[in-house]
Amino acid sequence: MAEEHLIAEVARRYKSMSRRVRIAKIRRLAGASPADDRFVRRTFPELYQEAFKKRRRAAGARSESARPRKQAARRR
Repeated sequence: MAEEHLIAEVARRYKSMSRRVRIAKIRRLAGASPADDRFVRRTFPELYQEAFKKRRRAAGARSESARPRKQAARRR
């Protein structure tokens, strides 16, 4: 039970930080080694997702592969 309390306290402290500082610290902690990355991903999944969020394209954005095909179609 002590381990769960420790994890909850560490998560609470990270969540009390500003978003920019929290993301920087989680990335630094997870980037130290593959084992640390695995530990952070399993122990603090919400913080890990926030720090390593995949960027989404803007609505209506086109993929790079579609753009050359469209331009090639115009040339014909």
